[in-house]
Amino acid sequence: MIAAMVFAQLCAAVPSEGVVVTEGRGGYGAVIAAHAGGVVVGWQETGPRPSAGEGGPPDWRPRLAWARELDGATLAPRAAARSIDGEEVFYAHMTGLAASASPTGDGAAIASCQCFGGTGRIACGHTSFGAFPEVRATRESGGCSGGIALGTAGTSSVLAYTDSAAVRFVGSRSGRDRGTAESFTADRTALARADADRAVFAWRTSDNAGGVTGESSYDVLAMTLDADARPSSRSVRLTAATGRVGAPAIAWVNGSALVTWAQAATARAPWRLSLSTWTPGRRHATSTLRTGRAPAMAPSIVASRSPGCAVLSWTEGTGRRTVVRAGRVCHGALDPTTVAQVSRAGVEAGDSELATDGRSVYVVWQEVPSARGAREELRVARLSCD
Repeated sequence: MIAAMVFAQLCAAVPSEGVVVTEGRGGYGAVIAAHAGGVVVGWQETGPRPSAGEGGPPDWRPRLAWARELDGATLAPRAAARSIDGEEVFYAHMTGLAASASPTGDGAAIASCQCFGGTGRIACGHTSFGAFPEVRATRESGGCSGGIALGTAGTSSVLAYTDSAAVRFVGSRSGRDRGTAESFTADRTALARADADRAVFAWRTSDNAGGVTGESSYDVLAMTLDADARPSSRSVRLTAATGRVGAPAIAWVNGSALVTWAQAATARAPWRLSLSTWTPGRRHATSTLRTGRAPAMAPSIVASRSPGCAVLSWTEGTGRRTVVRAGRVCHGALDPTTVAQVSRAGVEAGDSELATDGRSVYVVWQEVPSARGAREELRVARLSCD
């Protein structure tokens, strides 16, 4: 009887205040990946104004991407951050970033896309940290949009990106750029490694209809991909009601996809977290997670070592009083005995992302100090609940 008991652990940050990985220039849009050799964190910064005569409007400042490697045990940075991508001309638009561990768990990569105005050319690639199967995409006359996701299936890596909001997939095994037989659009995407040489993909789509309220109606959908980045299932709609919908996050747990997102029924309704459990070929089950009375948004999720469980993080609160919390989700419900505040007390925080190397779960989040002129910073910690 005693051996069968499971003791809940708080999902607290270790160390308690995290480790600052940015270098005083600010940082936003963080991503994180963990593998056997360490932890990789990527983020974006707003660069300095170009020198006179270099072209572009006077107020243009390029978006730059940086990355830093940390020791997995101590989270000590192994070296200074390094620049991995950036907008070189004013008519280039860089998407957000995406990160993934390699299929073999001995490396990681951070991916991004750039779209060049005028021509519409799209170029997507990644920076590797250790071993990672190369995957790239180029379209000469595409349309600028912002969705990107990176993941793995079997021994291959998979890149998903959007061209005029239409989703396209590229796998490292063949390098072939593929569309989909179904007609759907996406602006927020997520990928997770599944079983049987598959990946599972989730995205947010909008019908842009407006309706009576004048607002677009959004949905979250999911499908599986094979190791060659080909859709291997029909898409399934996971949202149970219309309303405002945030970006999805996805994990694979015990043969099912766990997809979570923030949703609000109306413009004045508070944001709540939804969780859908979908086993391909079966009906999905969607419920609202009980995170408390305060609005909850911007979730991230990864598989836990505990059978049937995942670790969830999210932003909670409103205005400049937001915090980051984390807890364990088991069998479709949030265990309240595991929920802990990850970010520091009294500091505006949010936009957390999770990663796991199969042994530990790591979290990166943004904090905005209240001091005048202080730049936002990114902190990383290991969570104590896994």
